[in-house]
Amino acid sequence: KKIDIINSIQSMLDGRDSQINEDQALSKKRAELKANLLSTCVQSLRPNRGTVEEMIEELSKYSPVEESATSPLLQKEWLLVWTTEKEINIFTDWGISEMITQTIDRNQLVNFIGFKRGGGLSVKGTLSIPNGDDDSNVEGMKAGKRTNFQFTSANIDLGRWGSFNAPPIGEGWFETIYLDDELRIDTNSRDDILICVPQTEVE
Repeated sequence: KKIDIINSIQSMLDGRDSQINEDQALSKKRAELKANLLSTCVQSLRPNRGTVEEMIEELSKYSPVEESATSPLLQKEWLLVWTTEKEINIFTDWGISEMITQTIDRNQLVNFIGFKRGGGLSVKGTLSIPNGDDDSNVEGMKAGKRTNFQFTSANIDLGRWGSFNAPPIGEGWFETIYLDDELRIDTNSRDDILICVPQTEVE
């Protein structure tokens, strides 16, 4: 019986070591894919979308968070690293902004485009999670990853020239297909991609 107990303990230890090795390999693979994606997006001003999509598809398989829409990790200020959204890229392409953030706080959303010369464009909105009776619960929706949004107000701060309210335009959804404490990747209802890192990571 003593031998059986020893063998049982050894089997448990072997299983634990095997799981540790698998977890380490998974973490290493995830880190490599994240680094490659961020490097591609940062080093190339306009990387090929198809290339980025292939990298995202591979990385999304390793997302440690399945139901990202309700994850506490989503609740923070995010810094935009790369996007296909033309309306956003115009601010960086024309040298108007170097910092674009999105803050998610419970069911509130704030998009902010900071202007280099001071001020910025701020758009606020509300968030909701679709349910089984929601019209947005359509075929193709990734379960647990979709968040609906609706903009409710907008403000343009032009510094010494004053601040002006503008009518908010837009509603839709985004799906967070990859999420951890260092990276967030969204696709949305306009067929665009957004890649973000926590704002605190770059301060």
